[in-house]
This record gives sequence, C-alpha cells and structure tokens, in this order.
Amino acid sequence: MSEIIKPGAGDFEFLARLSKPAGRRTFLKWAGASSLVLAAGCGDDDDDNGGTGPDDDAVVTLPLTSDTDILKFALFLELLEADFYTRAVAAGILSGTVLEIATGVRDNEQAHVDFLQSALAGEAFDEDDVEFDFGQTLSSQDAFIDAAVTFEQTGVGAYLGALPLIDSRSIRRSAGTIFTVEARHTSVFRALNGEANPVPRSFEEPLTAQQVVTAVTPFVERGL
Repeated sequence: MSEIIKPGAGDFEFLARLSKPAGRRTFLKWAGASSLVLAAGCGDDDDDNGGTGPDDDAVVTLPLTSDTDILKFALFLELLEADFYTRAVAAGILSGTVLEIATGVRDNEQAHVDFLQSALAGEAFDEDDVEFDFGQTLSSQDAFIDAAVTFEQTGVGAYLGALPLIDSRSIRRSAGTIFTVEARHTSVFRALNGEANPVPRSFEEPLTAQQVVTAVTPFVERGL
C-alpha cells in the first residue's frame, strides 16, 4: 500500500532554498524530496496576497482571480516543461528508451501549450515573452531524469489544485485530461529514476500559487 505523504516544514524550506542561487546548484540533490504543486488562486492563503514581483515584463501576476489568470499560469508552466524537454532531446545527453520517452513527453507538453493558447485566444501571451534556464539539469541523462520527476510532479499538482477553481465546465474537463497525462509522466520518470514505487503518494497536497512561483523562479529568466 502506498504511503500517505503530506508536505511538512522541510518541503517548504526546500522551496525557499530554491529561490536562492545556492538552492539552484543543489537542486538535483534535493529534487526528489519535494512535491511542487500548484493551487492556482487559493485566495484564503496569506501567501497569495502579494504579486509575483515588480517586473513589468511579467506574463503572470498574483493573485489568480479568474479562469484567464489560471490558464495563463498553466500556460506558463506548460511552456517551461515543453522547453525543458525540447532542449533535453536536442542536447544529445539522452539515449535509448529515455530519449524515446522524452521525445513523446515533449510532444505531449507542446500539445498542452497549443490547447491552452487556443483556450486563451487573444488573452494568450507570446512565447517570446518567457525565457528559461535549466542549468545543470541538462548536464547528463541522470540529471535530466531527476529534474523531469520534479517538473512533472509540478504539473500533476498544478491541475489537481486548479480544477475546482475553473468556472468553465469545458475547460475544466479538458484540464482534467491533461492532469491524467501529467500523472503518467511522473510515474514513468520515477520508474526511470530507479524508484521501487513509481506511485509513492496516495494523496497530493496543493501549494499556493505564490509557493509555486518561488519554486520555479530559479529556472526563469523572463516572464515572472
């Protein structure tokens, strides 16, 4: 039976470390220790009372108060994932089954980007408005797999947290189908990472949108 794992103080300390330069250098060491989960627009949490920062070029601002805000945040995270896999496949660090899986996941994430852009229509921001830097996560196949587990766990929690907050029934239904794909990605990469149980959690715990921003900021050059 899977263990019921809930985030404790150590998880939130991990997220805080990621926001510092030293945290980025130690990301791969700690990647398996934390579940990065999006609870888009959880207005009851004090952490959401601020914005993402004073950057005038930000494509996402907090708090998330509408379907459009939630979809923009989801698009931002999907662009991060799509860019991560695109770079990994092109980097020449992957081979065999890992390369085959990464290529398929890349295509899945790009399809998610396409859906969200279509759903946002004229409200979608330009892909050129965001830029990511994945550093040492693309230095080797092992480093890639470690990072993929964490990024995919982010996607799982993102949709789990956002689904009940989406007003549009059709968007909510489509987002639910994306959620199931992200969950499969997570399990596959956990298995590739040599984890005995690729489904270690019986339940996921959401984080606030601000906590997710803090977690991904070390990999963002522009857009937050």
